[in-house]
Amino acid sequence: MKNFEELPRRLFWLCLIVTVLFGAVLYGVQAQRKYWPPVPQLQAAYNVLFIDRTLTSSDEQKHLQPSRGQGEGVTVNTKPDSTDTILMLGFFDHENQARLVDRNGDVIRKWSLNYMEHFPDEQTRPCPWMRPLLTDVHGVVLTARGELIFNYEYCGTVKLDQCGKTIWTINEMTHHSLIEAEAGGYLLLSRDKWKAIEGKERFPPFSTPATKEFISEDFILRVNDQGETLERISIPEIIFDSGLSALLTASNQEFKSSTVGRGEIVHANKIAELPTALAEKFPLFNPGDWAISMRGLNLIMVVDSETKTVKWHQTGPWIRQHDPEFTPDGRISVFNNNAYLTSYDAREKTRLDAPRNTNILMIDPVSRETEIAFGGKPGQDMLSIVRGQHELLSDGGMLITEFDAGRVLEVNDRGDVVWEYVNRFDDDFVGEITNSKLFTSGFFQTEWEECAS
Repeated sequence: MKNFEELPRRLFWLCLIVTVLFGAVLYGVQAQRKYWPPVPQLQAAYNVLFIDRTLTSSDEQKHLQPSRGQGEGVTVNTKPDSTDTILMLGFFDHENQARLVDRNGDVIRKWSLNYMEHFPDEQTRPCPWMRPLLTDVHGVVLTARGELIFNYEYCGTVKLDQCGKTIWTINEMTHHSLIEAEAGGYLLLSRDKWKAIEGKERFPPFSTPATKEFISEDFILRVNDQGETLERISIPEIIFDSGLSALLTASNQEFKSSTVGRGEIVHANKIAELPTALAEKFPLFNPGDWAISMRGLNLIMVVDSETKTVKWHQTGPWIRQHDPEFTPDGRISVFNNNAYLTSYDAREKTRLDAPRNTNILMIDPVSRETEIAFGGKPGQDMLSIVRGQHELLSDGGMLITEFDAGRVLEVNDRGDVVWEYVNRFDDDFVGEITNSKLFTSGFFQTEWEECAS
C-alpha cells in the first residue's frame, strides 16, 4: 500500500526529469544552430584547451595565421618620399582596426573597431551574442572627408567620422563588399536567413523540403549617403529569373525532400560597378552594370543594374575567387584564390607547405581569353585561401591584399614589388588584413584634426 501511495510522487519526479532532459536536448539543438549560449563559451574553451593550446586569447586566434617569415612592417619601399597613403583594414594592436599609413608605415590615423560599442543594443544588433573579436571586418570605404564606412562580417555596417564617432549604422547582415556607387551612396552585400518551411516554393530545390532548417539568401543593397536603403535585390532571384538556376545546382549534390541539401544558396563576396568612363571598352555591357562574384560556385556574372538580368557569366578557370574589377583595357580582373580549404590544417591555420598558387587573372568578356597578370612566377608567390583583394592603380600597377599572409603589396606594371607591408603579430603569427586601398596626394579634402583620446 505504501509503495502504491508513493507511485504518483515518483511518476511526477520521473516526468519532471524526462521533461527537463528533453528540454535541455531541444535547447542544445537550437543553441548549436543559432549560436546561443553556452555554445560560444564552450567553443572558446575547447579551442583554448584542445585546439590552440596557448594562453593567447582564442578570440585573437581567430584573426591570426602562421608567419611565413616575410618580415615585419614595411619590408619593401622604393618610394620613400612619396606622399601617397595606404588604408588597411584588419587585425592590428589586438583589435579590429582600420589604419591609414604613409609609405614608411607610420600611422597617420587609426580607428578602433569595437562591435559592442557600435551596436550597443543587444535587441537590435544583427549579431546579438557577439563579442568584439568574434566578428571581424570586411569591406571598407574611406571618403575624401576622412569618414570611414565598413562592414562587420555578416553583422552590420558602420559609418564613422575621422575621430571614430558613429554617424550611422545599418542593422543588417552586411558582408564582404562595400563600394561607392557612381551615382552617389554605396553598394554592398547583405544576407537574410529564413526557414525553408516559410517559403518552400521560393527557390526549389533548395527550399523544397519545407523543414525548419535555415536558408541563407544574399542580397545587393543600394544605400544613400545617410545609410538609408534605396534598393534591395535578391541575388538568387536574379539567377532564377534569368533562367540560370542550373548554375546553382551543377555540383553533383543530391537534393532531397527530407532535408535542406545546401542552406547557403550562393556565397557572394564582391559587387563591382562598371564606371561610365570605362563603359565604351565593354561592348557587352552598359554603364552601371554590376559584376558579382560567388565563391563556392567559382562563378562570376555581370548583371544589368536596371533590368536585374544576367548579361554574362562564367564558371572558372578561377577557383574560389574574389574581387572582380572592370579594367581600363576592357577586361575583368579577378583575385583568383586558386586554393581549397584543404590548404588549412585542422585549426583553420594555413599549412606552410601548401602550394602558393594565388594569382590575379584577367579575362576578356568577349573572347573569354584569360591571362595571369600577377602570380605564379619567382618573387610573385601568394596564397590567400579565403578573402583577398586587388586594386587597379592609375599607373598600371596593382595594390594586392594577401589576407592569410597578413600582407599588402604594391606591384608595378611589370610585376615588380615596389612596396610591401607585413602585419607581424609575434614571432609565430601574422594578423590578417582584409582590405587595403591606396590614396594619392590631394585625395583628402580635409585636415586631419586632433581627436580626444
